[in-house]
Amino acid sequence: MRKAIALKVDLWIEGEDAPAHDFADSTKQAVRDIIAAGISRHPDLSVEIRGIVEANEGDENPMN
Repeated sequence: MRKAIALKVDLWIEGEDAPAHDFADSTKQAVRDIIAAGISRHPDLSVEIRGIVEANEGDENPMN
């Protein structure tokens, strides 16, 4: 039986970066790379990234 699910994942990402560099753009690509690397561990699943957007200011670090 084929099944599907949409999951919402909230990530908090921190790292060092140059002041003038666009941290959001580089971290979006990093998340895509991380997910792509993990897909090989689950070849029976098909994963599609439908969008990555920066959270609104009020959404930052929901774990604190």
